[in-house]
Amino acid sequence: MQICGVVAEFNPFHNGHEHLINTIKQKNDAFVVAVMSGNFVQRGEPAIISKFARAKAAVLSGVDLVLELPLPYSISTAMYFANGAVDVLNSLGIIDIICFGSESGDIAPLTAAASLLKKPELIELLKQELAKGITFAAARQNAFEKISPFTESAILENPNDTLAIEYILAAERLSMKTEFKAIKRIGVDHDSAIKTDTICSASELRKTPSLLDLKEPFMPKASYEVFAEEISAKHYSSIYLLDRAMVAHLRTLTPEKLRLVPDISEGLENRIITAANNFSSMDEILTATKSKRYTHARLRRIILSSYLGVTAELQKQSVPYIRVLGMNENGAKILSLASKRAKVPLIASLKEAEKISDKA
Repeated sequence: MQICGVVAEFNPFHNGHEHLINTIKQKNDAFVVAVMSGNFVQRGEPAIISKFARAKAAVLSGVDLVLELPLPYSISTAMYFANGAVDVLNSLGIIDIICFGSESGDIAPLTAAASLLKKPELIELLKQELAKGITFAAARQNAFEKISPFTESAILENPNDTLAIEYILAAERLSMKTEFKAIKRIGVDHDSAIKTDTICSASELRKTPSLLDLKEPFMPKASYEVFAEEISAKHYSSIYLLDRAMVAHLRTLTPEKLRLVPDISEGLENRIITAANNFSSMDEILTATKSKRYTHARLRRIILSSYLGVTAELQKQSVPYIRVLGMNENGAKILSLASKRAKVPLIASLKEAEKISDKA
């Protein structure tokens, strides 16, 4: 059996995720190890239910071993998100393949796009585009279109394909020798409001946590039962539950303190603090601070990073441990093998992390 790594948030685990896991197992005769975001996700907000509940749902739905993507990477840009996730898989020491859901479903243009992104001329074009005051994603797309074939430039318009490219680049940076496989997404687009009979995007599933009956057709039975139990017990979260605490936090900050967090540039810290002193809700602060360059998601990540104590320096560090969140019998066998080959300690609790280092 091969061991395949995937990266996910499972927020919540739905039928599209089950299709990915089943396809991996059927086509590759593989066990599946998932690196999953912890209690906070890349959109710059809490996951809808806890990491332990999401790990349980994933294991009951076919994942063999769930490992945590630590906080500094889980609420970061695509590059650092991918770096952290691939670092966890690489540090495990036993991964044969990395698979990912993909709009294109074709690994060839993804690897070609990754190669193009490293070209010096693209980096120079990117600087020129960023000088126009647009978002990094838009600037990179514009630069890419000037030097790449149409099929490859179109790849960057797809969110899952874009992340896939970052996984490929991260593996190169880490000198990780592994095979990559793209598995075509089914049903609906990422973040789409459109539903089929059985497929619905995770963002749509998160919108109505009290309406459990709307979610059942779109989630595997075991995952739905975990989700329903958590929601019924009011064990769920939302960025709005942190609203007053985060505003209060922003009002205690100096620009120097805010400059320590990832992704701050061009005096953005002053704009955020000014908005926090003039408005009383996160929505108002985000609206007042947003510009052509700074999206809501980027601003949420910056503010959440500050609130949770994540610094740019911490985010650039390599992973100091591998934390296990859940597993089945096959996962226990994988873990036994990894215990002989892992490059960093395998842990299950925070007390174990404390013993490793201050960084951990």
